Amino acid sequence: APTLPTVEILREMMDEKDLWPINKEVWDYLDGNGFHLMTTMYTDLVNNYGKSSSIDEFAQKGQLLGAINSKSIWEVWNYNKLDYGDRFCSGLLFWYHNCSMRQVSSRMWDWSLEPTASLYHTANSLEPLHAQFDYLKNTVSVVNDYYRSFNNYKVIARVYDINSRKVYEESASVNLPEDGVANDVLTIRFPENISQVHFIKLVLKDEKGKDVSSNFYWRSNDKYEGSKTLTGPASSGFEDLNKLKAANVKLSYKARQADGRYFVDITLKNTSGGIAFFNQLQFLNSKMSPIRPSFYSDNFFSLVPGEKKTVTIETAEEKLTEGAVLVLKGWNVTTQKYKLK
Repeated sequence: APTLPTVEILREMMDEKDLWPINKEVWDYLDGNGFHLMTTMYTDLVNNYGKSSSIDEFAQKGQLLGAINSKSIWEVWNYNKLDYGDRFCSGLLFWYHNCSMRQVSSRMWDWSLEPTASLYHTANSLEPLHAQFDYLKNTVSVVNDYYRSFNNYKVIARVYDINSRKVYEESASVNLPEDGVANDVLTIRFPENISQVHFIKLVLKDEKGKDVSSNFYWRSNDKYEGSKTLTGPASSGFEDLNKLKAANVKLSYKARQADGRYFVDITLKNTSGGIAFFNQLQFLNSKMSPIRPSFYSDNFFSLVPGEKKTVTIETAEEKLTEGAVLVLKGWNVTTQKYKLK
């Protein structure tokens, strides 16, 4: 389950003429003779989000695919943890974690230490209290990795159509067993006339009504035709994402320094009536190249109307000799740039 590196990293790997249209010979060379199927199966899956007209568009869609790849792996493990699900699973071995050289098939980060969407969707999936959706059963489960139980919690599922209208909401009370899973605590019943592409927002609240976990999915109406196909509500039929209307995200930030480290504390709020989909923060130098390594508390996230979020970026002060630029870009959000140094 690879993830394409971000477009900035791809541009460091090869000439522009080989980036787009994709030069299969060059890309396959940078994929162990096509070992990870980046120019075949991965490209076909990216194209399920609509054919791209540039490497920037293709790379952005590649992050969407990488995010859902990683989320699927970890949430299937969550569901089946220690015999709570359909089968017994005591652990999970994640092969090929670090890239030993520049490749078009990275994982949570590439050879140059630039994170991909996989890292943040993995982190979300493995948070100690976690609400998650099952694409095949349409059920919601809640995972507890703490060595203590939690009672009188509440999980809420909201569904939004392509116009960002909330078309469904359901909640359920849940008691979470120690180091266990409360599986299938509610079933989402999607309206028959729901748009081809739609979105799911899950929120978990504690006994005092405080949010302790949230999760976000994009889903299609496509039917899953089996493991030998590239089909299903998590894999195909996402062309209509291009119909998502523009959204507005208000960003404010504050920089601080301590003990040789440089921090940027960022507050974001979706001030529009539409979903701000798949937003990416970037910490770049004056040449618009990623400052590496930089550590983001979260990234590649979506915001429903009115939702607010805070993110912190951390790097070493010594990395800022070539300046620093904060960038926000998203699927349906106008790119914003702020010069910090």
